Order: sequence, then C-alpha cells, then structure tokens
Amino acid sequence: MRAAQLFTLTTLALATSPYVQAEDDMTEAGREKTLQTITVIGTKETASSAVKGYVAKRSSAGTKTDTALLEIPQSISVITADQIKDQNAQSISEALRYSAGVTAEPYGVDNRGDYYALRGGSSGSVVLDGLRLPLIGSWGSMHDEPYAFQRVEVIRGPSAVTYGQNPPGGLVNLVSKQPQKTAQHEIVIQGGTNDHRQVAVDFTGPIDQDGTLLYRFVGLTNNSGTQVEYAKVRRDYIAPSLTWLPDSKTKLMIYGQYQKDESGNTNAFLPWAGTRLDAPGSYPKISSRLFIGEPDWDSYGGQRTRIGYSFERKLSDDWTLRQNLRHDNANGHYNTMYADCCGWMGPRPSDRTVNRVWYAGQPTSDVTSADLQLEGKLNFDRLEHTLFFGVDSAQERSTNPSVSGLDPTPFDLYAPVYGRFAEPVADFGVISPTRTTQLGISVQDQIKFDHHWVLVAGLRHDHAKVTVDDSANAGVDESAWSRRFGLVYLADHGLAPYLSYSQSFEALAGTDFYGQTFKPKRGEQYEAGLKWSPIGKPYMVSVATFQLKEKNRLTTDPNNPQNQLQLGEVTVKGFELEGNARYQNLEVLGSYTYTNARDTTGPVKGTQLESIPKHSASLWAKYNFALADVSGFSVGSGVRYLGRNWGEGAVIDVPATTLVDALVSYTQDKWSVSLNAKNLFDKEYVATCLGRGDCWLGTRRSLVGSVSYHW
Repeated sequence: MRAAQLFTLTTLALATSPYVQAEDDMTEAGREKTLQTITVIGTKETASSAVKGYVAKRSSAGTKTDTALLEIPQSISVITADQIKDQNAQSISEALRYSAGVTAEPYGVDNRGDYYALRGGSSGSVVLDGLRLPLIGSWGSMHDEPYAFQRVEVIRGPSAVTYGQNPPGGLVNLVSKQPQKTAQHEIVIQGGTNDHRQVAVDFTGPIDQDGTLLYRFVGLTNNSGTQVEYAKVRRDYIAPSLTWLPDSKTKLMIYGQYQKDESGNTNAFLPWAGTRLDAPGSYPKISSRLFIGEPDWDSYGGQRTRIGYSFERKLSDDWTLRQNLRHDNANGHYNTMYADCCGWMGPRPSDRTVNRVWYAGQPTSDVTSADLQLEGKLNFDRLEHTLFFGVDSAQERSTNPSVSGLDPTPFDLYAPVYGRFAEPVADFGVISPTRTTQLGISVQDQIKFDHHWVLVAGLRHDHAKVTVDDSANAGVDESAWSRRFGLVYLADHGLAPYLSYSQSFEALAGTDFYGQTFKPKRGEQYEAGLKWSPIGKPYMVSVATFQLKEKNRLTTDPNNPQNQLQLGEVTVKGFELEGNARYQNLEVLGSYTYTNARDTTGPVKGTQLESIPKHSASLWAKYNFALADVSGFSVGSGVRYLGRNWGEGAVIDVPATTLVDALVSYTQDKWSVSLNAKNLFDKEYVATCLGRGDCWLGTRRSLVGSVSYHW
C-alpha cells in the first residue's frame, strides 16, 4: 500500500510531463540574453530566491504557492541567508533568536538538537523545502546545518491545511540553497573561543555553455569545543545538487546530503540548588563548564543521508505541475549521564554530590516522503483565482531502543572525579520498529477581488496510522479534516489588515514510558493582524493578535524524565510585533512578543506554561559605512530580552535577562573579514527551570572570527 501511494504520485507527474519536445522554446541567443540581464539588473524575488539584506517580500510557506507576504492572512517570518551570516547562527535555534512568537533555546546550551517553542507550543515541526522531515521525534535528532539554507521561514499558528500533521503553535520551513545560473563561489574559514574551527564552501553555476545544467555544492567541516568541559563537537556535511533545464517550461533538480555529527553532551539536568537557588551551606553556584558525564563513554551523534528530486512542468501559461520525492535515513547513538536532581532514583547523597543516571540509546529512522501539486490560475471578470490541489504521502520506519540505570558512585558537583564509572553493557533486547504512514489530500483557493480583497480558503483530509511490530498495543489509526479561512484587504500605502481561522491535527506517534498510545493533538486559532510593506521599499512590518486552543498537549512527567503526560487543554493568547527594514546604509530588525499561555484543565490549571516567558523582545541593527574614504566597513549590535519564565505549576521562576550580541566586519573586493560576539558581556544566566526540580544554564559568551573569499 505504501509503495503504491508513492508510485502513484510519481507516475502521475511523469505521465503528464513530456521530457522530449520537437522544438525548444528558448534559443541560444535567448539564453545568453537572459544571463546578461541577470548579471546587470539582478533577478526578481521569488518564494525561494536569495534576498539581499533582511527584508523578504514573498514566500510559499503559508500557501505552497509563490505569494506576496502581504497577501497571506497569517504571521510568517523569513530569516534570510544574510541575517544568518551576519549573526553567525550556528544552529536553527540560534537563527530564530530575533523572530517574534518564538522562544528560542528554552533549554539553554543543549547540543542534542534544535529546540524552540512557537506561540507557547512545544517545538514545532520542521519541513525541508515543503516536505516533512521524520514524523517520529526521539533523542536521536540532529542539528540542521544553517549554512545550507537560503532561508529559514517561521509559520506561526496551525497549518494543517498546508502541511498536514503539525503542532498548533506553528512550524519551520527550511529552504535549501539551489543551483543558480550565475557562477558564484565562496570559501569561509572560522576560528574562535571554545576552540571553534570551521571551514565551509558554497559553489554554484552553470555546467554547460547553454545553461541547461546547473550545479551547487555546499560543504562544511567543524571541529570545536563547547562551554562545557569535555563536550566536543565534530560535524562533516556535504550537499550536492544538480538542476536540468531542458526547455523554458521544465525544471528537474536532483539533490543529496550527507551529515555526520559526533559530540559530547552539554545538558546536565542540574538541581535547583546551586543554579537558580543558592547552593546549600557555603557552596558556590555550580559552574557552567561542569561536565556531568564520563569523558570516555559519553557521546551523542550519528549520521544522516538524504536523496531526492524536485520536478516542475508548466503545462500552460496558467497551470503548473510539481512533484517532489525525498528519502531520509538517520542512525544515531546517545550515551549520556545526567544528575538525578529530583530524587527519581533515591535521595541526594549530600549537599555537594548527586546521584547520576546513565542512559544509552540507538535511535534510527528511515523516511520516504512524496507530494504532487497542481497549481492553476483562473480569472472571471473581477475575480482572480489561484487554485492549489495537493496529495502528499510519508512512510517511516523507526526504532528507539534504550536502557538506563543508576551509577552507584555519588558525583561531586564541585570537584568532579571521572573514570570510576563501570561502563554498562547496553542490552536492548528485542527491537520492535514503529511504522508510520500518512496520506493527505488538500485543496486551496486564493481569490483576489478588485485587486484589493484576498480570500484564502482551504480544506484537507489526513489519514495517519502508527503500528509497532511485535506489540500488543493497538497503535494509532486516525483521520481528520482540517480547515482554514483568511481574508486580507490590500489598502493603499502598502497596508494590509487581515483576519484568519485555522486548525491543526497531529497523530502523536509512539507511546508513553508505560506503553500507552497518545491521543491525537488538535488545535484551532483565531488571528487578526496588520502588515505594512510599501511597493518598492525595503520595509516589512507586521503586527498580530491571536487566541489559540490546543488539546492533548504533551508535557514532561514530573516523576519520570523519560515519560510524557497529556494535558487536557491549553489556551494561548498573544500579541506579536515584528519589523525588518533597510534605510540607506542601515539595516534593522526587531520584535516584541507577549504570550499568555495557560493550562485550562490540567492539574496546574491557570498557571503559565512551563518555560514560556510572557514577554520577550529583540532588536538588531547593522550599519555600513566608510572610514577615511575607505568603504566596506560594517558594525552591528543586537539586544535580546528574555522575559521571566516559570516551572510547571509556577513552583519556581527564572528571572528575566538581557543579552547583547555584536558584529564588526570589513569587505573589500573579493575578501571579507568579520568578528561576531554572542552574549558579549558574558552574562551567566539560567535559561529555564522545570517544575520537577532541574535547571538548564544559558549560553555563555562566544567570539568567532571569519575570513571569506568570494569569486
């Protein structure tokens, strides 16, 4: 059945797209003229193109069609490659630091993956070029490499009609760097604090004189330390891609990716006392460099491969067919130790020591995703329709075997001694794969009336099935309808007020620690907002207010860190303000977020959700200038305000903190040099404390110097 679904999607695409034509629409002269035009005046912005600076005006993230952001009745942020470079984001979580509606890095310095909360929700889904990434989360996740992406797009609020299963808070769409018609080459060498060493390359351009074959190669190697002693980081990454343009109506891109990560663990599950609270007796605060694992045993990493293709065929001037297929394979390993801060395994030995829990896991994931899209434009008198029909399918086979136990030797938090841990034999027993299938069918219409009113309406049906081999558990077999409606008015001077309603659906794969399946998560949201982006001006400002309800949300079990519980209902009310602009030599982006996120039916009814601040804000500015008649200098600075947050049930709070980032750079001809500082004043802070009794420390200061050569 699963193979038949993928075969059907692929066959439909290929059957309607002739690869051989008797006549080519574009002549040699036409190709040369096009290339010259690109070189002289640049290209028109599209939903996936590179953007100079921080202001993007188009995206496909909200509709899966190339649409102006003003015409999408939903809050969307676009983080450009220039912003990622200027802020030297080393992870997707870091790239989200200056976006509205996002709680980035809620667990502070944690190298296990990208963690963030959207509109008070748990970490949202991630899609790559519009296709889902693995459906089942586990501790085997890996950081996606930000250098590989042209854009990082944040879609806030439910998006089931567009993407199928995803949390109600929103999702992140990663837009890969794609082959370009103009030859461009870049080499970047970095060095910095914590022994940071990295080399990255990005090459693209035509292969043949006709420009029918284009290539891109993105590669990176990183060998660094972290602020935590003994926790090293190693990454090797390559992403080749090839685009074939046989004629003016056909485009086929084939791509691959290989990533290998090896690192130690930076998370520690440190107790309240000595982090947020004063340490008992006369002991000082616990050091942010403390490594609580075992240097010779602790490890976190794995390898991931991706291969796929993206096909597009213009059937006519008004109708376009697109088809995508990708296969993802990942294998991970996770050996770690963490503090038994909460007495799960017994009472704490003394004021300066803790028990340690060891954990060993070997997660795997094998996913095949495909979609088929048909987009058409129809005009009837004063109505302009953009129709979208989509079918998508995903199949995953995953395993997550793990074992854990107690290290009998107490661990000294102030004078750690390593090497006394007897490495366990990790017997995973019988490994039962979890199999997940999803099939979704969607239809959407974007209707423009009199060039001022835009109505977006969509409907989708999802069917998801989860089974566990050799298990008595019945698994999950769920179906759901999801809807969205939105109305935008395109007023004068680039103003666009809007209203919207949207739903989300997520069949929660897997089981809790005791083998019980989870109920599906459902959400709905009402949103009203205003966007401003004058034609021809590099400004994009948006403001939104919303009310979101989420049912069956997962939360950590206060009595077992390896288990999750489902709350009844969560209500999130919020306000967001975000702006990106360029004025002469000044580039600015800023945001403010108010999030009132409360459990309305659970055991801690009425309290703010764990780790979610009510208030947060950020401001980043970069100024380009000449010095002594020498141009090419830039200085930048950013301020991030992280508001007060609470543990579950408001049993403990974490005070607000303000962090400062900075940039100094110089560009001359083909060379660029820069210095980035994050947490410039090296403020020590606690990122969050959980109600169960553990805290997570924030990221300390880092300095990174970069030298780039472009040609």
